Amino acid sequence: MYCQSCQKHEATVHTTQMVYAAEGTPSYQELHLCPPCAKTSGVPLLHIPSFPKMVSMLGKAILGNAGAPTPSSTQCPDCGWTLKDFKQTSRFGCPQDYEVFSEFVEDILDNIHGFTQHVTEKADTELIELQGQLKQAVQQEDYESAASLRDAIQTLKRSLEFSDK
Repeated sequence: MYCQSCQKHEATVHTTQMVYAAEGTPSYQELHLCPPCAKTSGVPLLHIPSFPKMVSMLGKAILGNAGAPTPSSTQCPDCGWTLKDFKQTSRFGCPQDYEVFSEFVEDILDNIHGFTQHVTEKADTELIELQGQLKQAVQQEDYESAASLRDAIQTLKRSLEFSDK
């Protein structure tokens, strides 16, 4: 497919725009452009990293920012596995590793799920989800949402305290 603008180069940038008519009716407009025409038209060009680089970036995001990990010199007494071995393979050598590297595992679970405790009751789960949303709203500086989430958390906590009595 050739570029819709210059009709010379292959179209490698594809975008869909929603256009509203005067009466407010939406319609979709597809654009198929070559990179130079996309740049001059103001269509943002996204750089998507290669798959190996993307996996590496995800690994660093999950494993690399896990707070203060257990020193890599610590070894499991059963299998000899180290934290470095885990980081390289994303696997533990034996069940004992969960205890040996428990602090690191907690940090990873907190990064991935937003909490480290397994909860079974619906209200407790809802409370944890609301707290996670509150944390995210504050990070994004969305203070209106944060205030309403704070109020919802307080109401839920009161109802949980009341139900425990």
